[in-house]
Amino acid sequence: GFLKYESELGAYLFTAKEGAKLPQILAKYRRLTLGEATLDAETRTIQVKTGETLVTFTGAHPWKGLYEILREMNEELLRTDAGIVVWKITKKENQSAVLHERLFPGAVPKLRNGQAMGYISGFAYDSDHNLVYVGLTGYKTSLESLRVTLMANKPMSMSQEDTGDVSLLPVEKYEQAWQPMPEYTSHHATFVARNALPGKWEPEDLSTYLLVFKGSTSPAQELQRLFVERLKEALEIPILDDWGVELWKQARDQRFVLELTTGGDCVQGARIDLQADWKGLIAGLLKQETLKLTA
Repeated sequence: GFLKYESELGAYLFTAKEGAKLPQILAKYRRLTLGEATLDAETRTIQVKTGETLVTFTGAHPWKGLYEILREMNEELLRTDAGIVVWKITKKENQSAVLHERLFPGAVPKLRNGQAMGYISGFAYDSDHNLVYVGLTGYKTSLESLRVTLMANKPMSMSQEDTGDVSLLPVEKYEQAWQPMPEYTSHHATFVARNALPGKWEPEDLSTYLLVFKGSTSPAQELQRLFVERLKEALEIPILDDWGVELWKQARDQRFVLELTTGGDCVQGARIDLQADWKGLIAGLLKQETLKLTA
């Protein structure tokens, strides 16, 4: 056959020789039609419509970004020779779902190690980008690859649509839990820094962490409660429950306590500097009678 370039179209036009046997890909060529898709996050379905044709995908992963869903969908349409290219996808909002119940307002962030990727259900990291907590969903092989990277203390990257990539540094040791998700052919795994768990603090630790998760009715109060409990564990001086609010305020002002960057199912977090002069701070507050030994 012959190819002729049409400058106005910016494309080559192919004309077959009369009686020539065409290659398989040309003999079975179907004219592509443009379609639009609608993603229903509640039912995990995607409907593609073009003219009178309606194609439905089931088992969609609504936590992925729309661009990624669009790419995967077009790859599948090409594989099945459907003759359709989807150029636009929109998300059907579930009116029965309350917005604040979603873990993330937009696309779900991803954690990568260069070889594998997992979707994040929640995260927390400190000002030094030490990864304190991460919840991941994905294929077991991918999560296992990410786990090995964490245990080897190698840097990882978290990508979000609104903030771009964030480099994260694993801490010394994590406690982990795995849960199969057969309905999604995936697994969910959580990794929490050892010194972020009650009772796991060790004398040589330079800092400890506090985490508050989705479901707490009052995250701020819960964080202060955890703060007092953790100080009772870590310090050699007695800490009274009544000191919680004022001691929390003073510790933040002195930067003995720093907030964590959190997202997803982890709603608040803090890092406590165990090397700070807590004895001096408390002694000064007692002297000023800001803190009292009796109610």
